[in-house]
Amino acid sequence: MFLPAQYEFFCPVKTNSGNRALEHLPVELDALNARKPLIITSKDLSGRGLADVMADAFKDSGLTLGIFDGTSPAPDLKLIRELTKIYRHKGYDAIIALGGGSVMDAAKALNIVVSGRPEDLERAAGEDRMMKPLKPLIWVPAGEADGYESSKYATIGPLNFSSPYLMPHLVVLDPRMTIQENIEKTAASALIVLTHAVEAYTGPAKNPMTDAYAYAAIALIMTHLMDVMKIFQNEKGCLDLANAASMAGCAFSNSPKGLVHTLGSALALACGLSPGLCMGILLPYGLEYNTQKHGFHTLELLMPLAGPDVYAGTAGSLRSRKALDILYDLQDKLVQASGGMVPRKLADMKVPKEKLTEIAQTAGGENITGWEGGLSVLEQAWQGKPATPTS
Repeated sequence: MFLPAQYEFFCPVKTNSGNRALEHLPVELDALNARKPLIITSKDLSGRGLADVMADAFKDSGLTLGIFDGTSPAPDLKLIRELTKIYRHKGYDAIIALGGGSVMDAAKALNIVVSGRPEDLERAAGEDRMMKPLKPLIWVPAGEADGYESSKYATIGPLNFSSPYLMPHLVVLDPRMTIQENIEKTAASALIVLTHAVEAYTGPAKNPMTDAYAYAAIALIMTHLMDVMKIFQNEKGCLDLANAASMAGCAFSNSPKGLVHTLGSALALACGLSPGLCMGILLPYGLEYNTQKHGFHTLELLMPLAGPDVYAGTAGSLRSRKALDILYDLQDKLVQASGGMVPRKLADMKVPKEKLTEIAQTAGGENITGWEGGLSVLEQAWQGKPATPTS
């Protein structure tokens, strides 16, 4: 186990996972001194009946709750103002985000405003500008995630936020809510979660606490992703992927943003692509680069990727190569399982090769490797050819 000379780790997130976990929400709200939650979700999730399942969990609680299902795929300041009026006019005292991605972003932004003043939202943009804890925030995963839900990060329009106070107080994982319905989104969600967990587990800032969260997230994805890709109604598999998303977000919050995350985010923004699919393609190429150039802890990655038997049966000098080969092989399996909906290389996503330098330069401002290293990774991922041939 790698133990740095000093490290910090902060995770305020409590987790309830399992059958009928939703029915424990009234008790958990009481522990948070909350009696009137506002549930925020989307039309899609509401239309699937998930908001009704949520409401039924409160039917004998005596609590009053509200449901807002008008969250858009790209929440903006206008939406937050509307939510603020609803929250304050009706006297709500807690927020439950039913769903991931934009739903959780809206919930986090709303929590900043209702925990202070409207103008605090723009003042809080940036890193660690929140000076006090916020009101109770609960995340209930429902289907796909973007990898940031349980993390300290949020985005509303042009505003980006980063603060440990944005992490939810509670994550409730109930198999009735976590069933996947879209093969491409399922893969994209799992791949961004896998990227965050792998970069936290192998990076130079790793420590025993990030290892615990990242290890579990990686193992859960590798165990269940392919099963869920084949059978969406696999309740255990879907629940375990949701657990992985929550765990990886906690590890990601306590680690610097890695090369693959940074490149994938820049690539997705520049080309209008799914960040998860971009990171999934880039992951083994970026990890191989960091292994060779920066001595990342890749040999230890074989354990959560493949389990103790494969780890023990692989010579120490070959474990890094084996781990990388497993990630390359995962790409091939996803292409096959999705019927080509999940791409194998950046060229398959119609990424213009002439834009790679610009994307690498954009990402290089945020990453220790500089843009030349990023460009090398992008070029390999565009061609689908690793620097070192797989075994």
